Amino acid sequence: MNLFSFFRKTDDRVDEAIKAFSKKGDDAISTKFLEARAGEGSEFVGGYGSTSLSSFNMFYKRYINKQLQNELARLKEYRRMAELPEIADVVEDAVIESSQLDEDDRLLNFVIVSEELVKNQNIVNNLNNEFDELFYNRINIYDKIEDLLRTYFIDGKVFYERIIQDGNRKNGIIDIKKLPTESMDFVYDTKTGKIMAFYQYLNPQAKKPNTIEEAKKDPSIVLFYPEQIGLVDYGVYGKSKLDVLGYLEKVRVPFNQLKLLETSVIIYRIIRAPERFVFKIDTGSMPREKALKYVEKIKSQFTKKQTFDPSTGRLTNEPEVMSILENFFIPTSSDGRGSDISTVGGNPSGFTNLDDIHYFAKKLYRALKYPISRVNAKFENQDSSVLFAGTSVGDISRDEVKWAKFLERQQTRFCNELRNLFLLHLEFKGLKSQYDLDKSKIKITMNPPSFYKEKQIQHFLETRFSNYSILANSPEFSKYFLLKKFMKWTDEDIQENADSMKKDFELGLRQLPEQVQQGTEQVPPEQSEPTQNTQSGEEEQNQEKPKGRLKAAIAKRRAEKENKQ
Repeated sequence: MNLFSFFRKTDDRVDEAIKAFSKKGDDAISTKFLEARAGEGSEFVGGYGSTSLSSFNMFYKRYINKQLQNELARLKEYRRMAELPEIADVVEDAVIESSQLDEDDRLLNFVIVSEELVKNQNIVNNLNNEFDELFYNRINIYDKIEDLLRTYFIDGKVFYERIIQDGNRKNGIIDIKKLPTESMDFVYDTKTGKIMAFYQYLNPQAKKPNTIEEAKKDPSIVLFYPEQIGLVDYGVYGKSKLDVLGYLEKVRVPFNQLKLLETSVIIYRIIRAPERFVFKIDTGSMPREKALKYVEKIKSQFTKKQTFDPSTGRLTNEPEVMSILENFFIPTSSDGRGSDISTVGGNPSGFTNLDDIHYFAKKLYRALKYPISRVNAKFENQDSSVLFAGTSVGDISRDEVKWAKFLERQQTRFCNELRNLFLLHLEFKGLKSQYDLDKSKIKITMNPPSFYKEKQIQHFLETRFSNYSILANSPEFSKYFLLKKFMKWTDEDIQENADSMKKDFELGLRQLPEQVQQGTEQVPPEQSEPTQNTQSGEEEQNQEKPKGRLKAAIAKRRAEKENKQ
């Protein structure tokens, strides 16, 4: 199927280069500023940096690690690979785990990094309202994030158009629209890496123009300003920045190996697994030529059967495959001589021994960075949906942490692009210059792909509190030092905790030790209700009893020594 078949063909030019996007966002950065930071070398040079493995023979080059001619062929290869159930399952897991909701059912979170902006509550409220309005009301990120992520993991990149209301640019971004990856292209400065323009080809015969001016004259090419299109790519490149090696690039070799092995195994087991009949035809003392003709005659009798064709009214003598299921009746002589039919067993064990398939399947999952613990559980018919096997952080496998870290890196790439989109929205509304905003002052985050971070933090807090509790009652250590060393508290945290303690006493939430002791003396034990405060007072009294016994023992020993003297 032609990937461009859904594009309309027209002789009239479709002009999508809205001038409102000119000199907006990163496009407003001057070329001189970028060249001053770019150095003398070019980041990408055509003709170098080949990423393909050298082949040992034509078979490897043609079937295992096929040389791709262009970017369109690479996309076709990626999408063909994504049809494999194993790869489709991993991509689906990556999309689901990367787009989780928090306890407030929020997908994206807005964070103001600048301390000066945080102090102004009015600015904080305005930015939060604009963020919610853009992503949750206008764009409706819930409905689009999964499609964007799935395209990103399969194609290795995703393009989307930033849409504004014509004639009312001050209203900001009103929506985004995902564009077909196979139809998009761009031109960039090889020295600075800055994208100069985006192209969209309306038919597959369109050739890449040499200049932007040439693209403006071509009716089969749609020209976009750099800030009009958003691009998120995998970040791994081949010969140039246009040659994006996606998430599935490293999977190509194990994918082809697994497909070839599965095909060969199926062919072998279909051909070799069934049992065969061995017909031993008694030819007596016939000459060789006559014996061969006699065997062919018997063979024809068993393999061919005369049937009537009602459509033509003719008798046919065609091979009958199902004749092997019939019973055979062969006459024998009185001395036992005659033809014989025996069987040759197939290879039924081939249907149970799948170690070679499992080996290449695991190799495929390793290339996908998928946790091998889940793969082993699938092969062993275990429950692979259990992520944490207990409450301790030590139960989290290393593969799960690596998988979560990998998804977090992809989330970061998306969040950086969404931050650029939000800044462009604020620039259209005039708030970017009003609040003096840039990329370093705000941040957009997505929820972690799993809860291993929360479990790690909980484990660290439990360890710190345990260490503090052990040393807090020791006279050799200062509590202030322990709070700073083990609890990682700042001076502000310690002071805030001290003020909160005072507030507890004022509100009656906590009682002084003297008050607890007076309460226990006034109320008889059998009438008093056991509370947490009285229990703590009893514990303090129990701790003082050993001290009194020790003093009495020392005084008794001194008295005994004096009596002896």
